[in-house]
Amino acid sequence: MAMSKTSWADEVDELELPEREIITNADGTKTVIEYRINEDGKKVKLTRRVKEKVVQEHVNRAVAERKKWAKFGAEKNSAPGPNISTTMLGEVVLLKLSQYAAKQKQQEEAQQQEKAATAKNKHIQCRICRGLHFTAKCPYKDTLVPIEEITGAASTPSADQPAAKDAGGKSAYVPPHMRAASKGTSMDPHGRSESSTTIRISNLSENTQKEDVEHLCRVFGPTDRVHVAKDRVTQLCRGFAFVSFYDRESAERAIAKLNGYGFDHLILSAEFSTNSR
Repeated sequence: MAMSKTSWADEVDELELPEREIITNADGTKTVIEYRINEDGKKVKLTRRVKEKVVQEHVNRAVAERKKWAKFGAEKNSAPGPNISTTMLGEVVLLKLSQYAAKQKQQEEAQQQEKAATAKNKHIQCRICRGLHFTAKCPYKDTLVPIEEITGAASTPSADQPAAKDAGGKSAYVPPHMRAASKGTSMDPHGRSESSTTIRISNLSENTQKEDVEHLCRVFGPTDRVHVAKDRVTQLCRGFAFVSFYDRESAERAIAKLNGYGFDHLILSAEFSTNSR
């Protein structure tokens, strides 16, 4: 019996498989139908029912963006994300802190918040040049010294509120206009000594205010009047100010310490005023 001979084209047609079919069902699942050839060389039909489930995962933003990068090399045309055939994923390890560690962490966070609140309400001022920065970062820290150190104001009580003790041992307040008179110094009708007690401080910055000059001179003694010369249009400091003390000793002490002293990035000049009022 003669057997019919098949051509190579017929053999290729027998090996061709239908394309995969995906059917969407009413319940949200999908039916996937595929055709394969088993080990015996027979064509088989494989039907699978798949249900997709979306799982949200909170990851770092940089990690999420890195997963969207375009692949290159052998994986150039692959879909984004790791491929299980070429990538081995490690196990997810969840660490649970003990009760003591969690409590200690809460205490540290509370202390940090308290320190931040304290630093926010604290006014930062340099002890050397009175600028709005830390003393350690002052550009004049190697050439100048703090005003409290050169005047010794840190160890002596303030002269703004002197007190005297009576016979009973109780402190009594002494008015400013009577303080110099109690030392035996003659006073003029305006309450100042006959000798000049007004000094002129020059080379001030244009941002200097009256409060700055008062804070600068209060360590030398009580002041009667502080006048900062300002421009009529801009209301900025014209570079000099007049300070009147109640006694000449305070004025001399202020001139000795302030003449050549660095204040607000400038070197001050102090002398007795020739036209004191």
